[in-house]
Amino acid sequence: MRPLRVLCVASGGGHLEQLLACIDALTAPLPNGRGSGRGHRITLGIYEYSNLRGFRYPGIERVRSVKFMGFAGLAVYASLLVGLFQWAWIFLTEHPDVVLTTGAEVGIVPLVLARLTGRRAIFIETAARLEQPSGTGKVAYPFCTHFFVQSEAMLEFYGPKARYVGSLL
Repeated sequence: MRPLRVLCVASGGGHLEQLLACIDALTAPLPNGRGSGRGHRITLGIYEYSNLRGFRYPGIERVRSVKFMGFAGLAVYASLLVGLFQWAWIFLTEHPDVVLTTGAEVGIVPLVLARLTGRRAIFIETAARLEQPSGTGKVAYPFCTHFFVQSEAMLEFYGPKARYVGSLL
């Protein structure tokens, strides 16, 4: 199996922390002990937060950021629209085989673009959601090739594509 180009997407805070756990798994040594990792090329896509400027993490080759205009009123829609063009450029330059996101809304446009271009789209519902689905999860579900939840109780809210994987952290 050839190494994959993986675009990992998350907003800051807990979503990013959970995504970093996934990146650790993607870059861990092979079970047979050969090689120092699986060789997957990881690009991290995040909002352009000032506290994440210059962010580095083992296993991540590149960090790409998109504009964030806020959560209030029309700012969310403006962020999605501007993000659409920025994500399209990232797709053209990074050529990901897979999009993996733990949310939040920053992951919606990349998931849609992944599906429109025939790539795998993976969403992992946040561990903070134990009894109610997230808004991002509800929007993302139809666009995913794989959809994972970290609480068994969440399976009742999603369709047959949802799989329980346990906690990432």
